[in-house]
Amino acid sequence: MNDKRPTLYDELDQEFFLFLWRVKDGAARLFRPLGLRPEQAFILEMVARGIAHPKELAEAMQLDPSLLSHYLAKVEDAGWIERELDPEDRRRTRLKLTDEGKQLLEAAHEAWRAYTVRVLSEFEPDEIETLRVFLKKIMRAQEAQA
Repeated sequence: MNDKRPTLYDELDQEFFLFLWRVKDGAARLFRPLGLRPEQAFILEMVARGIAHPKELAEAMQLDPSLLSHYLAKVEDAGWIERELDPEDRRRTRLKLTDEGKQLLEAAHEAWRAYTVRVLSEFEPDEIETLRVFLKKIMRAQEAQA
């Protein structure tokens, strides 16, 4: 039997590469009016989800800690996060969103939701659900490879 996978992988590689670039570019254009870069939006999102220690954040973002420090300095200087001593381990620093950071993250969520609605407006609900399931499977497969 003829296995179509190599051809499908080649075609998907090309489409997926372009897709990733467009999503990254779209996020940059979308967040720019908010004064926010995609990396900064991701930091705010992860801190809001409870990833409070810089080491954990570097792992979640798959970044070298020195590069994360650079990003954190920008976000902190902008007044969107603050550092505090971890009450459970006073040797560690914990990150938390400021009120301004929470408001900015909410604005970023609203902008991203509008973008998602525009991009998926031609899709049927069952197609959106299928896409969601496939994205979750892709993310699980990536995590298993890490």
